[in-house]
Parts: sequence; C-alpha cells; structure tokens
Amino acid sequence: MREKQSKAMQDRHERILEELLKKAGNERCADCQSRNPRWASYSLKVFLCIRCASLHRKMGTHISKVKSVTMDQWSLEQIQVNTVTLYKE
Repeated sequence: MREKQSKAMQDRHERILEELLKKAGNERCADCQSRNPRWASYSLKVFLCIRCASLHRKMGTHISKVKSVTMDQWSLEQIQVNTVTLYKE
C-alpha cells in the first residue's frame, strides 16, 4: 500500500517536474514531437503527450510505466531518479 503524501510534498514534486519540462528537449513529446507533454514514462525517463502516454499504458507496465505530471502522485524515489534523467542535454 502506498503512503499518502502531504499536499506540500505533492506540490514540491510537481514543481520539480514542471522545471524539468522547461529544459531543452523536454518541451516536446519524446514519441511524436507534439508540444507541451504533460505525461512521463518514469521507467523510460521521457516526457509524453496524452495520446502517446495512452499508447505506452496499453503496452503494459513491464515496458513503460506512465504517470501524469500533475494528476498523479510521484514518489520521492521516482522524482530523484527522474530529476537526473528526464531531460536531454
């Protein structure tokens, strides 16, 4: 069972993800290149648009684990891993 996060912690995680979205290369979906992706595959460490996120979910969690940047809860571990890897240099 997952631990409930405080609102402050959720807001902090969302701010970190929003900052990652501002980095060069993250302003577009990793699959189709549409602008302003709002989803992320934290197993593949890429940002996705809603359409591609849906396709990733259909592939199964053994291939791609997808969450919304704003609607889902991110664990501290997922944030720590993704702050290093969810962007292109």
